[in-house]
Amino acid sequence: MSGSMNKKAAVVGAGISGLYACYLLEKKGYAVDLFEQSDKIGGRMCSERKSGFIIDRGFHVLQTGYPTANRIFSYDSLGCKAFEPGALVIRPDPVKPKVWRFSDPFRRPLKGISSVLNLFTSPFNLIRVGLLRLKVSRISDAGVFQGSGQSTLEFLRSRGFTEPFIKRFFLPLFSGIFLESDLRTDSRMFTFVFKNMSRGDMVLPENGISAYPEQLYSMLDNTKLKLNTSVSQKSPNEIVVDDITYSYDIVIRAHSNADDNTTRGVWTLYFSAPKSPLKEHYIMLNSSISLADNLISHLAVPSDIQPSYAPTGKSLIAVTVVEDAAKKRGLTHSDEVESAVLQELKNWFPEEIRTWQTLDVQHINSALPDHNASHYDNLGSSSNGISCGDFTFHGSVEGALISALMAVEKSIEIAAQR
Repeated sequence: MSGSMNKKAAVVGAGISGLYACYLLEKKGYAVDLFEQSDKIGGRMCSERKSGFIIDRGFHVLQTGYPTANRIFSYDSLGCKAFEPGALVIRPDPVKPKVWRFSDPFRRPLKGISSVLNLFTSPFNLIRVGLLRLKVSRISDAGVFQGSGQSTLEFLRSRGFTEPFIKRFFLPLFSGIFLESDLRTDSRMFTFVFKNMSRGDMVLPENGISAYPEQLYSMLDNTKLKLNTSVSQKSPNEIVVDDITYSYDIVIRAHSNADDNTTRGVWTLYFSAPKSPLKEHYIMLNSSISLADNLISHLAVPSDIQPSYAPTGKSLIAVTVVEDAAKKRGLTHSDEVESAVLQELKNWFPEEIRTWQTLDVQHINSALPDHNASHYDNLGSSSNGISCGDFTFHGSVEGALISALMAVEKSIEIAAQR
């Protein structure tokens, strides 16, 4: 650790961005006070145990393709295991639902060939997926957000994908990632996600998504954590706690305020089942999500990937419903969403659904920042260099981590000028 420990910093917010900021500040010789308003670290990346199940706050996976996250987290020590690359795609039907496997031909060549033969889509769309993958692989990590953007929907159309394929594959997959139901997200964000999905795996840690912030916290040596503590910022280097003002060399705000940006919400419903409804370890996409009477973007069985997520003899099922899709149906209360989802699942698993029990219905109002094109046009040039979090950069774990690095570098630069 460089420098002496007479330099002091305060970080307000103990999500992964704040935790990483603490780690970087320690490496620069700062003693850090970390303040968190809630009773636990991790922010949105938190888990709880309920009736023997691990229930994450929202359905989370981490992309091992993220370069910054790759340098920080030890996936092996967290016991991470991966979903199969690709997806199962279902056409719901109350009598005979139809399921296709859409496998990554680059990593699962034999299964990829079957994706051509099962008639889910034309070979031309599959060729275009391969060409898109090749195109994004040639873009540097720094270059992904350069240039101008368009909506993801416009971008996919410009790449020659057919409307049915966009609606049946890209829409259910990326509505669950972007948490919006129109593919209006800037195409630069789509390119970022698609690039990292192509070069990495979607993994779950053995002990729930909270294992990631917990691992970050375990890396800290000279940070004092203060939970259940509300903080206000009096000046660039002063904070107020319990009506007492404290001065620091650096103060970094690692949480969003209501006026930072608009946000996107999501409903996540967890169910207990006697066994998994899926025969393979993929995420299942709803090919009918574009139809007015469909809510569910995708379904996953975390306990298929990590048996620790469910007690012996049980399976944990996670269902994702984008908030704006629910609002279009006039569904704003948990009992309404649960009832509609259970009714819809009868068209997915007509027999199995009878044995499922609801474990949790979560409404996460501010799950992701809702960034417009101008945000990406000015990415990394925020006038507020002492804030970090995905709301300052882009809505991903990688974005949260990069923002911490940027905030620490900017704060040290400002402190040196005082």
